Amino acid sequence: MTIPLFSVMKYFYRLLICLSGCLIFLLLHSCFALLPSLAAEKIVVRYGLFEQSLPVADIRNYAETQKVSADLQSFLGYLSAKDKQKFQDTLQVKMSLDIAALDKLINTGMGKQILSFASQATVFPTRSAIARPDQGSIQALRAAIILGAKSPEGLGLISFLEAYPSNQLVVDVSKISKLISMANLSSGSSDARPKDDVSSSPLGQIALQYQIFAAQNKQFSGCLFGDSISAELGNTLGDGTFNFGLNGLSTISLVEQLKNLIPTKVKCEKAIIAIGGNDAWYGISDELFSKNLQEAIALVRTMGTKEIFLIPAFYSTVAASLDPTVSAPLSKVEQINTLINQVGETEKVPVAAAGLAPLYENNVLKENLTSDGDHLNAEGLKIYREALLQILGKQVVQPN
Repeated sequence: MTIPLFSVMKYFYRLLICLSGCLIFLLLHSCFALLPSLAAEKIVVRYGLFEQSLPVADIRNYAETQKVSADLQSFLGYLSAKDKQKFQDTLQVKMSLDIAALDKLINTGMGKQILSFASQATVFPTRSAIARPDQGSIQALRAAIILGAKSPEGLGLISFLEAYPSNQLVVDVSKISKLISMANLSSGSSDARPKDDVSSSPLGQIALQYQIFAAQNKQFSGCLFGDSISAELGNTLGDGTFNFGLNGLSTISLVEQLKNLIPTKVKCEKAIIAIGGNDAWYGISDELFSKNLQEAIALVRTMGTKEIFLIPAFYSTVAASLDPTVSAPLSKVEQINTLINQVGETEKVPVAAAGLAPLYENNVLKENLTSDGDHLNAEGLKIYREALLQILGKQVVQPN
């Protein structure tokens, strides 16, 4: 089967996104120290006889200045304006990780499976005719993950590439279908009704397992529970805080998440629950939403929490709200927010909405604060982060 060049580049773009999404769940194997002390100077996409390379330095420069080199321009030319913005946003992701938790995570079956799938899409050069290329790739990926995580800026796509123990990372497009599927990026039916599959999806399971390991017997001054918009903040809310955000989270999976975290004996002095957007999108009934939110509040209170705050469900742009594959109708989000206010009043939990007001105009997300009409871009996340820091009583300091 012949795949058009456009599709090849699309697959390559998806892989970059996959790598940034999967990095936090993979860790060093003890043999990484035996690998050469190098760094990837370029990333190469390969499909049959076709190859195109991108200098890592060009990718970093694009992330920091948005200046596009000739090599990078040939790649970006295959992307839509929306995908270019997603790529730029992906490059800004930098994660501060709990190494001990990751060390435990790598020994789980799912962690090994994801790392194995990722290694099948990459080619690590080896001088031995006996060594298995996939084993070399696994070792190289582990090395890049741990070294990237130890970098001053934290683990992100660029720090991963710069820590990769070879002068190039070769990506074989013909072998990445499994990896794309693991990251929920495969092209499914656009008519399929969205649903909460956080507890059943591979990345949802492993993300929750990471949180369980990281939260074990910990005490935090502030904890954030939320969906992908909250998850995109990473651990940027200051020392002593933890972001429990999960992609795709609704009140259904929030309750399950909390039930899994409570046995870890984690303590949260203050807790922020930012939920509702996915409930609106999944079409969860008013009765079930209110019941789940009240149960979630009750579960958080068992964590020794002194103060709980609710964040209203996030609105999308008008265009996104009209596309059922992207977001919920604005009227449904409005309905969910009415329920949040009612639950807050019943449970005597404040709803902190004032800090989010700059994101909207007449309860519609501003176009300049989003990359896809539903999620926040860097400027939007800055506003959200500042609102959370005010709730937590922390000084607003911009992350590096």
